[in-house]
Amino acid sequence: MSRPWRNGQPAKFWARLALTILVLAGIGAIFGLRIRAIAVTSNEVRALREKQSALWVEIEKLNAELKKADDPKVVEEKAREILRWAYPDEDLVILIRKR
Repeated sequence: MSRPWRNGQPAKFWARLALTILVLAGIGAIFGLRIRAIAVTSNEVRALREKQSALWVEIEKLNAELKKADDPKVVEEKAREILRWAYPDEDLVILIRKR
């Protein structure tokens, strides 16, 4: 058994190729996960901005209501609507519906 040893060039080639593929896959995974995180965050930001704009509309509506709160007619209307108040000479009828 006096065969000569091979020089090992194909093994080095496959090892370098495997290592290159592994490094590229790792870098690709890092960038892919970063892109996914950016996409998720941008969706969350968009949803929060929509919620913020809805809250701004509600705030503007409440500010407009607050400006009208000094009017005696508005105070009387809210007392009748929310508190179910009535004048002493009025009869208050409350209908209760059963489902």
